Amino acid sequence: MNDLPGRMTANQRILADYEERFRRSSQGAADFLDFLKRSQAGTWRFEQDSTPGRWWINITLPAHQAEVFGLHREIQVLYTEYEHVEPRALSVIQGRVRRDMRVEPDVAILVSRDKNVRHTTARRRGEMAIVPIDLDEIRLDGARPLHALIGESVATVDHFDVATPVRDPSGFYGRSAEIDVIAADLRRAISVGVFGLRKTGKTSLLNSLTSLRDDDERNVTVRVDVSEIVTGEQFRSSILEGLWDAVHALPGNGDFKPRTRTLTRQGKRRVELPDSSASWIQDIRVLLQRVERPAVLVVDEVDQAFPPRSNLEPGESRALFSSLVQLRSLLQEQERLALLCAGVDPALFERPIVEGKDNLLYKLVKLIWLAPMSREEMAEMVRSLGRRMGVRVRDHEVIDLLFDQYGGHPLLTRKACSFATRSRTPQELPFHISREGIEQAIASREYDGPQDQAADVVTSFTEWFSNEAALLRLYFSSRDDENELARSLLADEPDALLHAVAYGLCFTDRSARVKAAIDALER
Repeated sequence: MNDLPGRMTANQRILADYEERFRRSSQGAADFLDFLKRSQAGTWRFEQDSTPGRWWINITLPAHQAEVFGLHREIQVLYTEYEHVEPRALSVIQGRVRRDMRVEPDVAILVSRDKNVRHTTARRRGEMAIVPIDLDEIRLDGARPLHALIGESVATVDHFDVATPVRDPSGFYGRSAEIDVIAADLRRAISVGVFGLRKTGKTSLLNSLTSLRDDDERNVTVRVDVSEIVTGEQFRSSILEGLWDAVHALPGNGDFKPRTRTLTRQGKRRVELPDSSASWIQDIRVLLQRVERPAVLVVDEVDQAFPPRSNLEPGESRALFSSLVQLRSLLQEQERLALLCAGVDPALFERPIVEGKDNLLYKLVKLIWLAPMSREEMAEMVRSLGRRMGVRVRDHEVIDLLFDQYGGHPLLTRKACSFATRSRTPQELPFHISREGIEQAIASREYDGPQDQAADVVTSFTEWFSNEAALLRLYFSSRDDENELARSLLADEPDALLHAVAYGLCFTDRSARVKAAIDALER
């Protein structure tokens, strides 16, 4: 921007024109441009948003600062003068960054006058790092430059330490093969069940697939989490009301007024109807007449519908099971509905007999085992989350050690990296994860650390597959007689460790994959 007007290229003149429009838009805009100039940041794009009071700006850091943070692409800035920033603004930033290959995928900047925005952005751990800038603070004498604000932000939020399911795509890694296969199956109305160990990313995978479907307004997706369900009636009502809303949101369906027995004209369950079990399937058929491609019912924690294992009251777990049996007819007779479900135990679809009766859900869905990540996917997750924290992982031995110990299990891997990076400060960036740091994390026995979480994984596996857990203890025992017994049992029944292998506790040759979990078996 220092060139004389006569020497500017056409693109430079366009950029200068938009920059001047931005400068004239408010006093705060001029202050922000002055701040960028003091910070030696380059400006490359100015775009006024369709929402009043918002501008999109692309900036770059000076070369030496870009090297420190590993931010060599343009950085996306959302400029506002809002005194209160709604959390959805962060999702707007994340969505824009996902669509623009020119900008950094892991870091963006939000400018506002909101004094609480630091707390709002810090709560989005695991997702894209959004650096908050207070428009009032940068005007003060002695205001810190941009690189100092970035350093403070990335050094104080631990994006590794996330134990909750990922909701935004910016926090989801790997699983591209599984996503492609499942998405293709759903398009053909093939029902799918995703099963795997605790905290391997099942719910995050459902979130990612749901988000992918939501990108196309012609898709109908209804989501139910059985952990939030108390009765079978609540389960049926949640599906019906969700399907009503999704079908009416389709293009051209705004005036659709179906005649149903269980719902009002506003799409809410009729309060005078005590039990919808006799009519809800027919109402679903009526609603599905207005979909042009298969609707998808997403059910998380589906194993809670299996009466022998459910935490629900016995009568309600059987009612929930019966509701799924009723859905079976819809799933098998037409191509307008598919089921996508997830859980730990696939017995609901694996066992031909349940409580002495034929299991009508037997083999209803295509089973997909969600093993831990591959080494490459795990490495990408570690490096990407690290970039959001000013952390580098250059030593391949660190990646090898993480995979050797945790086998690509996402939660255990992140917990170890969190432990190894907790001492970083803004002055020490970039912070390098060392082999010694990971070794200390592996050895740590602190509460909620990687070893503690590994023990929880084993506890969960033992709860669902007690016979396999007992066989694993024999197989990996330090006693020769127990080893020999395990090998003899496996010779007679080669599939006796089916789920241990499918879920990734062991490799296909039965050697330990998630060593931290196998070690916890002996406790």
